[in-house]
Amino acid sequence: MNASGTTDPMRFHGFDALRVAGMLAVIYIHACDTNDHVEWGMRYLGFAVPCFFMMSAFLAQQTILRKNIAFFDWINRKFQRLAPSYFAWSTIYLAVRFAKSLATGEELESGIFGSIFWGDASHQLYFVPFLFYNFVLWTGLMRLARRRPVTTTGLLAVSIVILVWQASAIQAGLPANRWFIGTYMAWFPIGMLFAIVIEQLREKREWFFWPILALLVVMLLSDFLNVHAISTVVFALAIVVRRPAPRWLKRLSIYSFGVYLSHVLFIEGMQFVASRLGLNLQSFSVTLGIMVIAGLISYAVCMLLGQSKWSRWSVT
Repeated sequence: MNASGTTDPMRFHGFDALRVAGMLAVIYIHACDTNDHVEWGMRYLGFAVPCFFMMSAFLAQQTILRKNIAFFDWINRKFQRLAPSYFAWSTIYLAVRFAKSLATGEELESGIFGSIFWGDASHQLYFVPFLFYNFVLWTGLMRLARRRPVTTTGLLAVSIVILVWQASAIQAGLPANRWFIGTYMAWFPIGMLFAIVIEQLREKREWFFWPILALLVVMLLSDFLNVHAISTVVFALAIVVRRPAPRWLKRLSIYSFGVYLSHVLFIEGMQFVASRLGLNLQSFSVTLGIMVIAGLISYAVCMLLGQSKWSRWSVT
């Protein structure tokens, strides 16, 4: 989710806007988890996490298509990139939840094993370990795409169809708190597929958007796989954008990963305070206030941490 400063003509400027849009969507959904407005958000703003997975896979596949990176070197690079910030924020969330448990007498739900391997310290942290597991699972095919892009495309297409149609079965066969595996398993290979196709089109990549737009219209009119339709077309639109984002949007984009990791801390803290003050968490005006203030605090904290080389790793 971190921004890139490359001047490569294949730079995907739309990803800056997509990171920020996804960040705002996630803040909305998590701020609304105390009232009924979250249902609307999940239906129309649920593109955020799928797009984050697709962006990660897309950029990784683009890198491997251009550089011959050994499997274990690549996995080690990804671990070193993701692990420090993940474990740092997991520790913070666990400490806060332990303090809250002592103050309220509520049982501490986050276990050490789940917090280490699945992001159980806070409900949005699953993204990081699950993203890493996807890198481990799909890097072999990423490397195959360098030599045999057509074969890889076929294998990815088959995998995506199976994962989309079996998502409910996969989810039903796993514990309830691992719901995200079935829900998001297909998005990483979809991002890889986008990257391989765009690499072939290169400067004609805007051609790719129109068939996707037609697919979106068909899917929305039939109310079929709504989140898949919206996520796919939003991502395709981000790919074809050629105009660089304004400076303020790039600055927001730089800290989108940090805001994603940290925002739940401030949302839950404000919800806790609001309930103690007797405010109605079912009120959308209260929720909106929590959303805006928590979002601003998250960004301010990430911006401050990003100013120092000693803490920048935790938010970018």
